[in-house]
Amino acid sequence: MPAITTGGPLPATPVGPEAGTAASRPSRRSPVDRWVAVGRRAGARTRAGQLVAAQVAAALVLVALGRPAPVVTVAALMAVLLVAAAWVPVRGRWLFEWLGTAIGHLTRRRALTGPAGAAELLDLVAPGTVVRSTELTGGPAAVLEDTTGMVALLELGDPGDLLGDASQAIPAPATLLPPAGPDLPPLLVQLLLAGAPAPVPGAGGTVGTSYRQLTDGRLAGRERAVVAVRVLRVNGWSEEDLRRVLAGTVRRIVRRLGSLAARPLGVPAALRVLGELAHQDGEPVRETWPVIRSGSLVQATFLLVHWPDPGGTAGRRLVPRLLALPATTTTVSMCSGPAQTMTMPSGPSATSGVSTELTVRVAAGTATELAAATEALIRLVTDLGGKLRRLDGAHLDGLAATLPLALTASGARPRPPALGALPGPTVDDWELSLGDAGLMVGTNRHGRAVTVRLFRPESTRVLLVGGVPATQLVALRALALGALVVVQTARPRAWEPFVRGVGAPGGTIPLLPPGRAVADGVGTALRPLLLIVDAGPVAAEAAPGPPWRATLVVRDELTPADVDALSRADLALLQPLTSAEATLAGAALGLGGSAEWLTRIRADMVAVVNRRALRWALLSPTPIEAQLIGPPKRG
Repeated sequence: MPAITTGGPLPATPVGPEAGTAASRPSRRSPVDRWVAVGRRAGARTRAGQLVAAQVAAALVLVALGRPAPVVTVAALMAVLLVAAAWVPVRGRWLFEWLGTAIGHLTRRRALTGPAGAAELLDLVAPGTVVRSTELTGGPAAVLEDTTGMVALLELGDPGDLLGDASQAIPAPATLLPPAGPDLPPLLVQLLLAGAPAPVPGAGGTVGTSYRQLTDGRLAGRERAVVAVRVLRVNGWSEEDLRRVLAGTVRRIVRRLGSLAARPLGVPAALRVLGELAHQDGEPVRETWPVIRSGSLVQATFLLVHWPDPGGTAGRRLVPRLLALPATTTTVSMCSGPAQTMTMPSGPSATSGVSTELTVRVAAGTATELAAATEALIRLVTDLGGKLRRLDGAHLDGLAATLPLALTASGARPRPPALGALPGPTVDDWELSLGDAGLMVGTNRHGRAVTVRLFRPESTRVLLVGGVPATQLVALRALALGALVVVQTARPRAWEPFVRGVGAPGGTIPLLPPGRAVADGVGTALRPLLLIVDAGPVAAEAAPGPPWRATLVVRDELTPADVDALSRADLALLQPLTSAEATLAGAALGLGGSAEWLTRIRADMVAVVNRRALRWALLSPTPIEAQLIGPPKRG
């Protein structure tokens, strides 16, 4: 099996304040010393090969002395070129590093053409990787194997919990590593967080302004967390031993996460997650020098080469602030492992011998949006005292590092640590959390946001009892999350003023007659679908619908004919009910004595019920929503 290739030395365009200082006064130094000083001012790192190059250049000149003029000229020219390549810094890196990057960029495979799945994408970013199914934690799970090791994936969060008002802390990956010792091979643990802001960058005008008024920009529209565990191949450890260690490590991590649900991914789910996190969706992928193009998205990757002070409050909140960048989506990878298994940036050190590498990938719909997100990223990190390098020329390496593969982007493949390796930077107290992103329905009695996760890798069935105004409120807020909204209705006149007033991003809201089917291919992770069915009593769906689609059934009144659909719904939104309706809802949803409160809540409140919990929310319409929709009360 061929090894995973990372495209040679990692290219890096430094962004942010340059590191290092120059001498305060002139001094007598050799030409080599001057070149070294210039390189250090540019943030480059001196290597032993550069000194050898300088010595070879000097030897060429000395050997040519006394020979004919053409020989002297050629030798001098070769010496100049050699010294320039070894000692001339360009944008924070030595020229020979840029040359190596360019050669690697030109000679490796950089494109995935035509319709292709996640398996083809994996072969592009990590050639030679094989996906196998094995038993890890009492059930089949995917294991990605290559010549450097084996990887298992854990997705964090409960997909069945649609309420997003309970944020849970996520431990830093360095804390999930087992203690190093002779009875364990080296291990890497990667925590991958992906998120999208709300409103999305393309939701301008009425939609974006209204949602910004509602949330003050404090809530993410989407979030995702995946842990990748890699066990490295070392001499003396058989395949069976490595699988046993990997399974044991996964079990320990699941126990360490406690109440935060973590489930190993099987082969189909692992491939699906890889494709969704890469934002591929079966579209062609092509790496150019400055970006990666995948379908309609442009993406750029960055490596943190100088860490902010993790002891400060601002430094600990770096990752949540990265996920709030004004981009279509942002992915942050934190990969921790033994020191010297990775080429690590400068930063705070620890005595545990554990290092952490942080890589960021930013995706946007247009080059202009990507430039704006990049500028915000640079400003954020530099204001905190950190420094980034844009991975121009090797964004595929950055893409691989920001997928759950436990690979590094710092130019070195994971490898067993050397004896006596010194610890690199590590972070174990950052503020990382999961659980509060989603669509904001309203606020609870404490003024905190009540959110729901309508859009997920499986279909979501919602039933709303109350009428058109509250439904339009949900539709307007879904548009702010980048969703496509389609309405099947038998009363288009009730919807036409709303559709005209919204001016939805990417076109108007289609109004379809009842029963008109919507193609299965509509709805993706970045462009989910909210299908509103406003057509009288509707039978419960016999089978789950496509992923990334939420079907919202609207009922002005709750009747016995709706009980089956209500009991099968993943989520119910209930405005104030009559006593008869509350009895039906209580029996269908198993609310017990809480059903009585459904008749007592305010006119502008809803009960948010899924199969596990009940929340009360004040709809809190913004001024724009109030003008466009009116009071969200039952008719």
